[in-house]
Amino acid sequence: MKKQNTYFVVLVILALIALTHLGLAITISTTGNWADVIDSADLQAGAGSDLLSDHESNSDQVSIDITGTAGNWQLDVKKSDTNWSASLSLYIQRTNDGSGAGSIANGTTYQQVSDTDQNFFSGSGDRTNIKIQLKLSGASVQITPDVYSTTIYYTVYDI
Repeated sequence: MKKQNTYFVVLVILALIALTHLGLAITISTTGNWADVIDSADLQAGAGSDLLSDHESNSDQVSIDITGTAGNWQLDVKKSDTNWSASLSLYIQRTNDGSGAGSIANGTTYQQVSDTDQNFFSGSGDRTNIKIQLKLSGASVQITPDVYSTTIYYTVYDI
C-alpha cells in the first residue's frame, strides 16, 4: 500500500512540474496606433498638384513587449484591411532593440506589410519597449477621398 502512495505523490509532482512549464507561454503586448489626416497641406506644390506619396509615423509610434520566452523566438506581421485602397501600401520597421536579456535581429529597414504572415524580426530572451515606425505610401489625388483603415497583427512564435 505504501508503494502506491509514493507513486501517486511522484506522479502529482511530475504533473505539477509539467503544468508549470506549460504555463510559461510566450506573450506579446503592443501599445500605440497611428492615424494620419492627408489633406491640402500635403499637396506637393499647392493647388492642382498631387499629394506627397509617402507619410511616416513617429519613430516610436508603436511599442512591443515580448515576454515569457524560453529561448529563441520570431515575430511575424500581417495586416487585415477594413477599408483600404489597392493603391496604398503600408510599411513597417523596427527603430530600436528594446531592452532586456538576449538579443534581437532584423527588421530595421522598411518592409511592406501584406495580408499574409511574414517574418518581421527575431530574437532571444525577453525584450521590452521595442519601438516600431510605420509608413504609408501611394497617397494621391487619384484615390477617392475616404477614411482608409487597416489593422496590423503581430504574432510571436518560439523557434
